Amino acid sequence: MISEKDYESISLRSGVAENDILFAMIGSIGNPVIVAGGLPKFAIKNMALFKYYNRTFCNELFLYFFLSYVQNEMKKIASGGVQSFISLDFLRRYLFPLPPLAEQERIVARIKEFEPLIAAYDHLEQEESRLEAELPDRLRKSILQYAIEGKLVPQDPADEPASELLKRIRAEKEALIKAGKIKRDKVDSYIYRGDDNSYYQGNENIDDILPFDIPDSWAWCRLGFLVDFSKNASVNSAKIDGNAWVLDLEDIEKDTGKLLAKKRMKDAASKSEKHIFYAGNVLYSKLRPYLNKAIIADEDGYCTSEILAFDFGQINNEYAQIYLMSPFFVDCAMSDAYGVKMPRLGSAQGNAAFMPIPPLPEQKRIVDAVNSFKSMIKSL
Repeated sequence: MISEKDYESISLRSGVAENDILFAMIGSIGNPVIVAGGLPKFAIKNMALFKYYNRTFCNELFLYFFLSYVQNEMKKIASGGVQSFISLDFLRRYLFPLPPLAEQERIVARIKEFEPLIAAYDHLEQEESRLEAELPDRLRKSILQYAIEGKLVPQDPADEPASELLKRIRAEKEALIKAGKIKRDKVDSYIYRGDDNSYYQGNENIDDILPFDIPDSWAWCRLGFLVDFSKNASVNSAKIDGNAWVLDLEDIEKDTGKLLAKKRMKDAASKSEKHIFYAGNVLYSKLRPYLNKAIIADEDGYCTSEILAFDFGQINNEYAQIYLMSPFFVDCAMSDAYGVKMPRLGSAQGNAAFMPIPPLPEQKRIVDAVNSFKSMIKSL
Protein backbone atom coordinates (compact mmCIF):
# COMPACT_ATOMS: atom_id res chain seq x y z
CA MET A 1 0.00 0.00 0.00
CA ILE A 2 1.30 3.49 -0.85
CA SER A 3 0.49 7.01 0.29
CA GLU A 4 -1.63 9.45 -1.74
CA LYS A 5 1.41 11.61 -2.41
CA ASP A 6 3.55 8.66 -3.55
CA TYR A 7 0.71 7.31 -5.66
CA GLU A 8 0.38 10.57 -7.54
CA SER A 9 4.09 10.50 -8.37
CA ILE A 10 3.90 7.04 -9.91
CA SER A 11 3.56 6.90 -13.66
CA LEU A 12 0.10 6.46 -15.07
CA ARG A 13 1.23 3.10 -16.46
CA SER A 14 1.99 1.63 -12.99
CA GLY A 15 -0.81 2.95 -10.81
CA VAL A 16 -3.77 0.59 -10.43
CA ALA A 17 -7.40 1.68 -10.34
CA GLU A 18 -10.78 -0.02 -10.09
CA ASN A 19 -11.71 -2.21 -13.10
CA ASP A 20 -8.14 -2.24 -14.42
CA ILE A 21 -7.01 -5.67 -15.58
CA LEU A 22 -3.78 -7.20 -14.31
CA PHE A 23 -2.01 -9.71 -16.52
CA ALA A 24 1.28 -11.39 -15.53
CA MET A 25 4.04 -10.89 -18.10
CA ILE A 26 6.81 -12.92 -16.44
CA GLY A 27 6.90 -16.33 -14.81
CA SER A 28 3.29 -17.51 -14.50
CA ILE A 29 2.16 -15.72 -17.64
CA GLY A 30 -1.51 -14.84 -17.86
CA ASN A 31 -3.95 -15.33 -14.97
CA PRO A 32 -5.84 -12.07 -15.63
CA VAL A 33 -7.76 -10.45 -12.79
CA ILE A 34 -10.05 -7.42 -12.67
CA VAL A 35 -9.23 -5.02 -9.85
CA ALA A 36 -12.16 -4.69 -7.46
CA GLY A 37 -13.33 -1.42 -6.00
CA GLY A 38 -12.59 -0.27 -2.47
CA LEU A 39 -9.00 -1.52 -2.42
CA PRO A 40 -6.08 0.55 -1.07
CA LYS A 41 -4.15 2.29 -3.82
CA PHE A 42 -1.21 0.26 -5.16
CA ALA A 43 1.12 -0.05 -8.12
CA ILE A 44 2.42 -3.01 -10.07
CA LYS A 45 5.73 -4.56 -11.06
CA ASN A 46 6.48 -7.25 -13.63
CA MET A 47 2.88 -7.34 -14.79
CA ALA A 48 0.99 -5.85 -17.67
CA LEU A 49 -1.73 -3.41 -16.66
CA PHE A 50 -4.60 -2.98 -19.08
CA LYS A 51 -6.14 0.41 -18.43
CA TYR A 52 -7.39 3.53 -20.07
CA TYR A 53 -9.07 1.48 -22.76
CA ASN A 54 -12.13 3.30 -24.03
CA ARG A 55 -15.10 1.76 -22.24
CA THR A 56 -17.41 3.25 -24.84
CA PHE A 57 -16.21 0.62 -27.31
CA CYS A 58 -14.66 -2.10 -25.07
CA ASN A 59 -16.35 -3.87 -22.18
CA GLU A 60 -13.71 -4.75 -19.54
CA LEU A 61 -15.29 -8.15 -18.93
CA PHE A 62 -15.14 -8.93 -22.65
CA LEU A 63 -11.43 -8.04 -22.60
CA TYR A 64 -10.96 -10.14 -19.45
CA PHE A 65 -12.62 -13.19 -21.02
CA PHE A 66 -10.54 -12.74 -24.17
CA LEU A 67 -7.29 -12.63 -22.16
CA SER A 68 -8.36 -15.70 -20.19
CA TYR A 69 -8.92 -17.52 -23.47
CA VAL A 70 -5.64 -16.58 -25.17
CA GLN A 71 -3.31 -16.85 -22.16
CA ASN A 72 -2.37 -20.48 -22.91
CA GLU A 73 -1.40 -19.54 -26.46
CA MET A 74 0.73 -16.69 -25.10
CA LYS A 75 2.48 -19.05 -22.69
CA LYS A 76 3.47 -21.30 -25.59
CA ILE A 77 5.18 -18.51 -27.51
CA ALA A 78 6.71 -16.74 -24.50
CA SER A 79 10.44 -16.00 -24.55
CA GLY A 80 13.06 -16.81 -21.92
CA GLY A 81 14.68 -19.88 -20.44
CA VAL A 82 14.45 -20.32 -16.67
CA GLN A 83 11.71 -17.70 -16.38
CA SER A 84 9.58 -17.06 -19.45
CA PHE A 85 8.19 -13.64 -20.25
CA ILE A 86 6.28 -11.64 -22.85
CA SER A 87 6.94 -7.99 -23.67
CA LEU A 88 4.67 -4.98 -23.69
CA ASP A 89 5.41 -4.62 -27.40
CA PHE A 90 4.14 -8.18 -27.89
CA LEU A 91 0.91 -7.36 -26.07
CA ARG A 92 0.43 -4.13 -28.00
CA ARG A 93 0.72 -5.97 -31.31
CA TYR A 94 -1.47 -8.92 -30.30
CA LEU A 95 -4.59 -9.09 -32.49
CA PHE A 96 -7.83 -8.49 -30.62
CA PRO A 97 -11.25 -9.24 -32.22
CA LEU A 98 -13.57 -6.38 -31.32
CA PRO A 99 -17.34 -6.84 -31.86
CA PRO A 100 -19.73 -3.93 -31.45
CA LEU A 101 -20.16 -2.90 -27.81
CA ALA A 102 -23.74 -4.19 -27.67
CA GLU A 103 -22.60 -7.61 -28.91
CA GLN A 104 -19.74 -7.61 -26.41
CA GLU A 105 -22.28 -7.13 -23.65
CA ARG A 106 -24.46 -9.94 -25.02
CA ILE A 107 -21.40 -12.21 -25.18
CA VAL A 108 -20.45 -11.35 -21.60
CA ALA A 109 -24.00 -12.00 -20.40
CA ARG A 110 -24.05 -15.37 -22.18
CA ILE A 111 -20.70 -16.38 -20.69
CA LYS A 112 -21.98 -15.49 -17.22
CA GLU A 113 -24.92 -17.81 -17.77
CA PHE A 114 -22.49 -20.65 -18.43
CA GLU A 115 -20.04 -19.82 -15.63
CA PRO A 116 -21.74 -22.08 -13.01
CA LEU A 117 -21.65 -24.96 -15.49
CA ILE A 118 -18.03 -24.22 -16.36
CA ALA A 119 -17.14 -24.14 -12.66
CA ALA A 120 -18.92 -27.45 -12.09
CA TYR A 121 -17.16 -29.00 -15.08
CA ASP A 122 -13.81 -27.69 -13.83
CA HIS A 123 -14.49 -29.25 -10.43
CA LEU A 124 -15.37 -32.58 -12.03
CA GLU A 125 -12.26 -32.43 -14.21
CA GLN A 126 -10.06 -31.75 -11.17
CA GLU A 127 -11.75 -34.58 -9.28
CA GLU A 128 -11.18 -36.92 -12.23
CA SER A 129 -7.49 -35.95 -12.32
CA ARG A 130 -7.21 -36.56 -8.58
CA LEU A 131 -8.85 -39.97 -8.84
CA GLU A 132 -6.64 -40.92 -11.78
CA ALA A 133 -3.56 -39.95 -9.77
CA GLU A 134 -4.77 -41.97 -6.78
CA LEU A 135 -5.95 -44.98 -8.80
CA PRO A 136 -2.65 -46.95 -8.86
CA ASP A 137 -2.21 -46.63 -5.09
CA ARG A 138 -5.84 -47.51 -4.41
CA LEU A 139 -5.64 -50.52 -6.69
CA ARG A 140 -2.42 -51.69 -5.06
CA LYS A 141 -3.94 -51.45 -1.58
CA SER A 142 -7.14 -53.20 -2.64
CA ILE A 143 -5.20 -56.03 -4.27
CA LEU A 144 -3.06 -56.58 -1.17
CA GLN A 145 -6.10 -56.53 1.09
CA TYR A 146 -8.00 -58.95 -1.15
CA ALA A 147 -4.92 -61.16 -1.18
CA ILE A 148 -4.81 -61.63 2.60
CA GLU A 149 -8.59 -62.08 2.87
CA GLY A 150 -8.68 -64.97 0.40
CA LYS A 151 -10.56 -62.97 -2.25
CA LEU A 152 -7.85 -62.63 -4.90
CA VAL A 153 -7.56 -66.20 -6.20
CA PRO A 154 -9.96 -69.16 -5.93
CA GLN A 155 -9.42 -71.86 -3.34
CA ASP A 156 -8.53 -75.37 -4.49
CA PRO A 157 -10.18 -78.20 -2.50
CA ALA A 158 -7.15 -80.36 -3.29
CA ASP A 159 -4.84 -78.06 -1.27
CA GLU A 160 -3.75 -79.26 2.14
CA PRO A 161 -5.48 -77.03 4.75
CA ALA A 162 -3.30 -74.34 6.30
CA SER A 163 -4.05 -75.79 9.75
CA GLU A 164 -1.79 -78.73 8.88
CA LEU A 165 1.00 -76.33 7.96
CA LEU A 166 0.66 -74.57 11.33
CA LYS A 167 0.74 -77.95 13.13
CA ARG A 168 4.09 -78.70 11.47
CA ILE A 169 5.43 -75.29 12.41
CA ARG A 170 4.30 -75.87 16.01
CA ALA A 171 6.01 -79.27 16.09
CA GLU A 172 9.17 -77.66 14.71
CA LYS A 173 9.09 -75.05 17.49
CA GLU A 174 8.60 -77.75 20.13
CA ALA A 175 11.67 -79.56 18.85
CA LEU A 176 13.74 -76.36 19.10
CA ILE A 177 12.45 -75.75 22.63
CA LYS A 178 13.41 -79.26 23.71
CA ALA A 179 16.84 -78.78 22.15
CA GLY A 180 17.26 -75.60 24.18
CA LYS A 181 17.66 -73.43 21.07
CA ILE A 182 14.62 -71.25 21.80
CA LYS A 183 12.51 -70.54 24.86
CA ARG A 184 8.85 -71.34 25.24
CA ASP A 185 6.55 -68.35 24.85
CA LYS A 186 5.04 -67.05 28.08
CA VAL A 187 1.66 -67.09 26.38
CA ASP A 188 0.78 -69.84 23.92
CA SER A 189 0.22 -68.01 20.63
CA TYR A 190 -0.98 -71.09 18.73
CA ILE A 191 -4.48 -70.60 17.25
CA TYR A 192 -6.66 -73.52 16.23
CA ARG A 193 -10.24 -74.18 15.16
CA GLY A 194 -12.27 -76.23 17.61
CA ASP A 195 -14.93 -78.86 16.98
CA ASP A 196 -17.53 -76.08 17.24
CA ASN A 197 -15.86 -74.37 14.23
CA SER A 198 -14.76 -71.46 16.44
CA TYR A 199 -11.19 -70.20 16.77
CA TYR A 200 -9.29 -70.60 20.02
CA GLN A 201 -6.00 -69.42 21.45
CA GLY A 202 -5.34 -71.72 24.38
CA ASN A 203 -8.77 -72.14 26.00
CA GLU A 204 -9.99 -68.69 24.95
CA ASN A 205 -12.54 -68.26 22.18
CA ILE A 206 -11.24 -65.43 19.96
CA ASP A 207 -13.98 -65.29 17.31
CA ASP A 208 -15.01 -61.81 18.44
CA ILE A 209 -11.57 -60.26 18.02
CA LEU A 210 -10.59 -61.72 14.66
CA PRO A 211 -10.36 -58.86 12.13
CA PHE A 212 -12.15 -60.45 9.15
CA ASP A 213 -13.44 -63.73 7.76
CA ILE A 214 -11.14 -66.09 5.88
CA PRO A 215 -11.81 -69.19 3.73
CA ASP A 216 -12.32 -72.51 5.50
CA SER A 217 -9.02 -73.87 4.16
CA TRP A 218 -7.09 -70.97 5.75
CA ALA A 219 -5.93 -70.58 9.34
CA TRP A 220 -5.16 -67.77 11.76
CA CYS A 221 -1.97 -67.28 13.73
CA ARG A 222 -0.37 -64.54 15.75
CA LEU A 223 2.59 -63.00 13.94
CA GLY A 224 4.73 -63.83 16.97
CA PHE A 225 4.04 -67.51 16.36
CA LEU A 226 6.17 -67.26 13.20
CA VAL A 227 8.71 -64.49 13.92
CA ASP A 228 9.83 -62.40 16.89
CA PHE A 229 9.74 -58.61 16.73
CA SER A 230 11.89 -58.36 19.84
CA LYS A 231 14.86 -60.43 18.65
CA ASN A 232 17.32 -59.58 15.90
CA ALA A 233 20.97 -60.57 15.79
CA SER A 234 23.23 -57.51 15.84
CA VAL A 235 26.85 -56.78 15.02
CA ASN A 236 29.22 -53.85 15.51
CA SER A 237 29.83 -51.95 12.27
CA ALA A 238 33.57 -52.22 12.77
CA LYS A 239 33.33 -55.99 12.28
CA ILE A 240 31.47 -55.80 8.93
CA ASP A 241 33.41 -56.53 5.76
CA GLY A 242 33.81 -53.53 3.45
CA ASN A 243 32.13 -55.31 0.53
CA ALA A 244 29.07 -56.36 2.56
CA TRP A 245 25.65 -55.01 1.64
CA VAL A 246 24.43 -52.41 4.14
CA LEU A 247 20.75 -51.43 3.95
CA ASP A 248 19.33 -48.13 5.20
CA LEU A 249 15.73 -46.96 5.36
CA GLU A 250 16.15 -44.51 2.48
CA ASP A 251 17.22 -47.40 0.24
CA ILE A 252 13.66 -48.79 0.25
CA GLU A 253 10.88 -47.11 -1.72
CA LYS A 254 7.72 -46.56 0.28
CA ASP A 255 4.63 -48.61 -0.59
CA THR A 256 6.23 -50.61 -3.41
CA GLY A 257 8.73 -53.01 -1.85
CA LYS A 258 11.30 -51.76 -4.35
CA LEU A 259 15.00 -51.47 -3.54
CA LEU A 260 16.24 -48.04 -4.62
CA ALA A 261 19.95 -48.47 -3.90
CA LYS A 262 22.35 -51.14 -2.75
CA LYS A 263 25.32 -49.74 -0.81
CA ARG A 264 28.43 -51.47 0.45
CA MET A 265 29.88 -51.02 3.91
CA LYS A 266 32.98 -49.24 2.56
CA ASP A 267 30.70 -46.56 1.08
CA ALA A 268 28.35 -46.23 4.07
CA ALA A 269 28.59 -43.18 6.29
CA SER A 270 26.81 -44.74 9.28
CA LYS A 271 28.92 -46.66 11.80
CA SER A 272 26.12 -47.63 14.18
CA GLU A 273 25.31 -51.19 15.22
CA LYS A 274 23.57 -53.20 12.49
CA HIS A 275 21.09 -56.05 12.34
CA ILE A 276 22.21 -59.16 10.49
CA PHE A 277 20.04 -60.57 7.72
CA TYR A 278 20.27 -63.41 5.22
CA ALA A 279 19.11 -64.00 1.66
CA GLY A 280 15.40 -64.77 1.66
CA ASN A 281 14.67 -62.81 4.86
CA VAL A 282 11.80 -60.34 4.81
CA LEU A 283 13.20 -56.96 5.88
CA TYR A 284 10.61 -54.75 7.54
CA SER A 285 10.96 -51.14 8.71
CA LYS A 286 9.39 -50.65 12.14
CA LEU A 287 9.99 -46.88 11.94
CA ARG A 288 7.05 -44.86 10.58
CA PRO A 289 4.99 -47.93 9.57
CA TYR A 290 2.78 -45.75 7.35
CA LEU A 291 5.68 -45.55 4.87
CA ASN A 292 5.12 -49.28 4.32
CA LYS A 293 8.70 -50.35 3.64
CA ALA A 294 9.34 -54.08 3.28
CA ILE A 295 11.60 -55.99 0.90
CA ILE A 296 12.98 -59.49 0.49
CA ALA A 297 16.75 -59.77 0.73
CA ASP A 298 18.42 -61.28 -2.34
CA GLU A 299 21.76 -61.68 -0.53
CA ASP A 300 23.17 -61.69 2.99
CA GLY A 301 23.85 -58.30 4.55
CA TYR A 302 23.38 -55.86 7.38
CA CYS A 303 20.79 -53.20 8.04
CA THR A 304 19.98 -50.33 10.34
CA SER A 305 18.45 -51.38 13.65
CA GLU A 306 15.21 -49.70 12.53
CA ILE A 307 14.79 -52.59 10.08
CA LEU A 308 13.83 -56.04 11.36
CA ALA A 309 14.94 -59.21 9.59
CA PHE A 310 12.38 -62.04 9.58
CA ASP A 311 12.80 -65.67 8.60
CA PHE A 312 9.25 -66.91 8.01
CA GLY A 313 10.43 -70.49 7.66
CA GLN A 314 7.79 -72.64 5.97
CA ILE A 315 5.64 -69.63 5.03
CA ASN A 316 6.19 -68.26 1.52
CA ASN A 317 8.35 -65.17 2.11
CA GLU A 318 6.67 -63.23 -0.71
CA TYR A 319 3.26 -63.90 0.82
CA ALA A 320 4.65 -62.71 4.16
CA GLN A 321 5.81 -59.49 2.47
CA ILE A 322 2.34 -59.02 0.94
CA TYR A 323 0.83 -59.39 4.41
CA LEU A 324 3.24 -56.91 6.03
CA MET A 325 2.47 -54.35 3.28
CA SER A 326 -1.30 -54.86 3.35
CA PRO A 327 -3.58 -52.02 4.52
CA PHE A 328 -4.67 -54.26 7.40
CA PHE A 329 -1.18 -54.62 8.83
CA VAL A 330 -0.24 -50.98 8.19
CA ASP A 331 -3.33 -49.92 10.17
CA CYS A 332 -2.53 -52.46 12.85
CA ALA A 333 1.06 -51.22 13.11
CA MET A 334 0.00 -47.57 13.34
CA SER A 335 -2.80 -48.21 15.84
CA ASP A 336 -0.39 -48.70 18.72
CA ALA A 337 2.85 -47.20 17.40
CA TYR A 338 4.81 -45.24 20.00
CA GLY A 339 6.42 -41.85 19.35
CA VAL A 340 4.69 -38.82 17.83
CA LYS A 341 7.09 -37.40 15.24
CA MET A 342 8.79 -40.73 14.49
CA PRO A 343 6.29 -43.50 15.36
CA ARG A 344 7.60 -47.04 15.72
CA LEU A 345 5.87 -50.39 15.84
CA GLY A 346 6.44 -51.95 19.26
CA SER A 347 7.52 -55.57 19.72
CA ALA A 348 4.42 -56.58 21.70
CA GLN A 349 2.06 -55.06 19.13
CA GLY A 350 3.93 -56.68 16.24
CA ASN A 351 3.99 -60.12 17.81
CA ALA A 352 0.29 -59.93 18.71
CA ALA A 353 -0.91 -59.05 15.20
CA PHE A 354 -3.23 -61.56 13.56
CA MET A 355 -1.92 -63.11 10.34
CA PRO A 356 -4.16 -65.09 7.97
CA ILE A 357 -2.41 -68.15 6.56
CA PRO A 358 -3.53 -69.74 3.26
CA PRO A 359 -2.54 -73.27 2.21
CA LEU A 360 1.00 -73.29 0.79
CA PRO A 361 -0.05 -73.80 -2.87
CA GLU A 362 -2.50 -70.91 -2.55
CA GLN A 363 0.21 -68.69 -1.08
CA LYS A 364 2.14 -69.21 -4.31
CA ARG A 365 -0.95 -68.49 -6.43
CA ILE A 366 -1.56 -65.29 -4.46
CA VAL A 367 2.05 -64.15 -4.98
CA ASP A 368 1.81 -64.81 -8.72
CA ALA A 369 -1.49 -62.93 -8.96
CA VAL A 370 -0.20 -59.92 -7.00
CA ASN A 371 2.93 -59.73 -9.18
CA SER A 372 0.76 -59.87 -12.29
CA PHE A 373 -1.47 -57.08 -11.01
CA LYS A 374 1.58 -54.98 -10.13
CA SER A 375 2.71 -55.16 -13.75
CA MET A 376 -0.75 -54.04 -14.88
CA ILE A 377 -0.77 -51.12 -12.43
CA LYS A 378 2.61 -49.90 -13.70
CA SER A 379 1.12 -49.58 -17.18
CA LEU A 380 -1.69 -47.29 -16.01
